[in-house]
Amino acid sequence: MDKYTIKRVAVCMVCLVVMASCICIRSRSASSQASSSVLSASVRSEPQIAARAAVVVEYETGRVLYEKNADLELPMASTTKIMTTLLTLESGDIDDWFTVDSEAIKVEGSSMGLSEGKVVTKRILSYGMMLPSGNDAANAAAVAVAGSIEDFVDLMNEKAENFGLMNTHFVTPSGLDDYTDEHYSTALDMANLTRLALSNETFREICGTKSICLEFGDGESFWLSNSNKLLSSCDGVIGVKTGFTDKAGRCLVSACERDGVTLICVTLSDPNDWYDHTNLYDYCFSMVGAVTHIG
Repeated sequence: MDKYTIKRVAVCMVCLVVMASCICIRSRSASSQASSSVLSASVRSEPQIAARAAVVVEYETGRVLYEKNADLELPMASTTKIMTTLLTLESGDIDDWFTVDSEAIKVEGSSMGLSEGKVVTKRILSYGMMLPSGNDAANAAAVAVAGSIEDFVDLMNEKAENFGLMNTHFVTPSGLDDYTDEHYSTALDMANLTRLALSNETFREICGTKSICLEFGDGESFWLSNSNKLLSSCDGVIGVKTGFTDKAGRCLVSACERDGVTLICVTLSDPNDWYDHTNLYDYCFSMVGAVTHIG
């Protein structure tokens, strides 16, 4: 083979290598674009929500899937009762009977219907806090657990600090905030508090109850209904707590389970909370599903 032929063969070989490389690169690019197309087709558009602050996290991992001002300190109204109920259930002897403190139950706002001399248990008060958001139940529970409302608030703040809720401060067990600017939390802190609370099976059962008939110690029966409309209107919702004061606006903490995945959503100061939680769940579950499918 002469030198000219050898040179032609070498050039041809180089050209074949270059062509093969280009085909491989285009194939990888097409595969990447196809994956991106599947992902974008599976994930819904990010919703525009009305809340001043919001977050959606995975229950198991705490991974944030959506956030809007998640670390902004704001009043959180009766979502406070998540902490109050958790401490009440953790205090033990939740089915022992006792008479409610007559002064503690003299409180404004939402009520479970306690009156002087009523005999209850901590379990009953927990239902009274979580379903109709009874401020009377929150105060009665605080005194039963700690001896006074002030001492119970100290327990609330100690629990918050121990659990790393560094942007949270409690002043009342009920969430009433008319006379203070020092009762606040953040969407992310409330989500993490809810992760802790949902690990308590009794709390999980109570916050997911739509309605229940209970009895006071004297045998008088009464019904409690849950103010959380998402339990009936949003697929998979299993709790957790509503809240409202003039200062805080509408606050809502919810949890939702679909296909074995549980998400927690928190909105603070949100005039459109039912709608926003529903849309945020649809959006975030589509994200989780799309990533799982691609992986």
